[in-house]
Amino acid sequence: MIAASDAYFSLPAAQEGIVPGAGNLRLGRLAGGRISRQVVLWGRCVRATEPDARFLFDDVVEPEEVDGAVQTALERLDSPAVITNRRMVKLAEEPPEAFRQYMAEFALQQSLRLYSADVIGKVGRFSAASAAGGESRA
Repeated sequence: MIAASDAYFSLPAAQEGIVPGAGNLRLGRLAGGRISRQVVLWGRCVRATEPDARFLFDDVVEPEEVDGAVQTALERLDSPAVITNRRMVKLAEEPPEAFRQYMAEFALQQSLRLYSADVIGKVGRFSAASAAGGESRA
């Protein structure tokens, strides 16, 4: 992943009262348990220039250099074997059965969270602000 030096990574779902998709499943493998817990549970933003960003971003460049970095990455990945090897790496990291099992539990937990009082309250505040013509963060 390429990031501009002014970018950051976050998963605000927990602060919104919901589950961040497959973030819980995959982030720990990428960034480690400590960073994963901070991002998911506390809402931590990892800025691209922080030392911990090395676990999330392959390359951090100045904003005006992003197009060139993307082009360089495309050139590095321009090989017929990339697709096959990417699939094999993905299978080794996340067997399909583990993903299916996680997503089944995710669907259950997310459905329970969507109708919880705190989430409904946040949606109500956002909807009221939108109707009034203003913007609000839940």
